[in-house]
Amino acid sequence: MKVKHLLQAGLWLGACSLVVAQTTPSPVPRPAAAKPAATATPAAKPEQGRTLSLGGGSGGGALLSREELRACLNQEISIRTRLSEVEAQRLALNSEKQALAAEQQTARDQRAPVDAAKAQADGLNARVQAFGARVKDWTARVEEFNASNRTGTWADRQQRSLEKERLEIEKDRAALEAERESVVALHQQAVADYNARIGAVDARVSEWNVRNAQLNDKAKALEDERAGWVTSCADRRYREEDENAIKAGK
Repeated sequence: MKVKHLLQAGLWLGACSLVVAQTTPSPVPRPAAAKPAATATPAAKPEQGRTLSLGGGSGGGALLSREELRACLNQEISIRTRLSEVEAQRLALNSEKQALAAEQQTARDQRAPVDAAKAQADGLNARVQAFGARVKDWTARVEEFNASNRTGTWADRQQRSLEKERLEIEKDRAALEAERESVVALHQQAVADYNARIGAVDARVSEWNVRNAQLNDKAKALEDERAGWVTSCADRRYREEDENAIKAGK
């Protein structure tokens, strides 16, 4: 700009010299028009704060408000806490399941008294059947003897033999009856003890199944809530300044 002003000044001085040398006046050169003032550049709008997403992705949907973000953060903490509780309960249930399986096996292994009592009962039943066949045979011979109406020495001897056999049968009958009562009592006690042990274990297994089903329902509901949180919170963006404000207790 200064160079241009000096050049204009030189032209002005030259024109003055001509005026002195020549009497004819020369037009005064017009001063150069001033350049228009530079238009002020409007100040740039401050860049909006950085946005993030709880899910770490690009996110979509409406931007979370500060209160929505606060609710999402609180829900995330709640879900994580309850997930940890469910995992701990699952570990405890699995450990208890193994213990119950061991108890069931121990109870099954304690069938020995039941099996022994059953073997005694089976042996007794075989002897009772043999005794019944013996009685049937004796009865047939008695009926045959009576029907013969024979008398004499042979008849007397046969009658005494049948009577002796009858006494032996009655004696064996009494012994079998006593043994039957003993075996039945032993078998009933062995079965009752075994059933009590099995029943106690089965009751705990049933109770475990109820608690396991309840935990499964709880885990399913929690997973549904987590999926809803992903849609409502994790897949939406939020302002970083809102997160900082929440952390600062605002």
